[in-house]
Amino acid sequence: MTDMAQLLAAQARVLPHIHRTALLHSSTLSDEFGCQVYIKAEMFQKTGSFKPRGMINRLLTMDKDELARGVITFSAGNAAQGLAYAARIAGTQAVVAMPEWASPAKVAATRGYGAEVILHGANAAETFERCMAEARSRKLVYVPSYDDPALMQGHASLGLEILEDLPDVAAVVCGIGGGGLIGGVALALRAAGSEARLIGVEPEVASCMSAALAAGHPLQVVNGKTLADGLAPPVAGTHCLPIVRERVEKIVLVTEAAIAEALGTLMTRCKLYPEGAGAAPLAGLRARSDWGFAPTDKVVLVTGGGNIDLARLKQVLPG
Repeated sequence: MTDMAQLLAAQARVLPHIHRTALLHSSTLSDEFGCQVYIKAEMFQKTGSFKPRGMINRLLTMDKDELARGVITFSAGNAAQGLAYAARIAGTQAVVAMPEWASPAKVAATRGYGAEVILHGANAAETFERCMAEARSRKLVYVPSYDDPALMQGHASLGLEILEDLPDVAAVVCGIGGGGLIGGVALALRAAGSEARLIGVEPEVASCMSAALAAGHPLQVVNGKTLADGLAPPVAGTHCLPIVRERVEKIVLVTEAAIAEALGTLMTRCKLYPEGAGAAPLAGLRARSDWGFAPTDKVVLVTGGGNIDLARLKQVLPG
């Protein structure tokens, strides 16, 4: 079991290379939900998402021989940029397999951080297969984009920051893809002895964690196209699933329309520029009216990234 000493060591390893992102109180959202709503603004993080936290910790705990071989992952975009950024810090070469439909902005940014990008696959499962084939043929070290203990320990730094700023936080609402981010937040809450509620949010068309919980084990799924592409891996993490099962109170499924509406609210009322995955927690909070929060309860929405291109925005926002 991961203890606080391990999480603090990971935080110390990661901190010199990232931003300590702001925790912003929203009067608009607090009035809407009848509690004190805060936004963990991780769209202001290095590379525009939370991903460098885990990737930096993962690479800085690898041995020199592994780093000399180079690293590879598959990703729709945020983990790609996170690995590319971390590889530059660790002094190794990064290769990333991305689906053919990946955001052009994310592809360009990943290349900008120095990674080689391979565009392949109509869905995440096909991209993953190409990633593993490249790893075998080129003897690259495969770095999971979410399913890894060191990644989750790095992501736990986000949870520790929330607890430092709001020791009495009542609930944390977090998007779920494979489970790496929410798994890291869960590790932080558990190690600190916090009783804060932890609520996950998945797109209806990409709900691999809900499917894994129902089946009792991770299983591969084929996702539909979602605005929250950062929450659409092909399978839930093997390391993540037991942590989610133990610590996450509820997973809420949200529609594409709800994600788009939440995106519009965060842009127009909160003056933030998130991507779909970053807007999903707000959509999840809106999906139910029976959360039972008191007026003084402090609820944090983890807005995990802000990498969305203008062309996509034009498709989803009215006007």
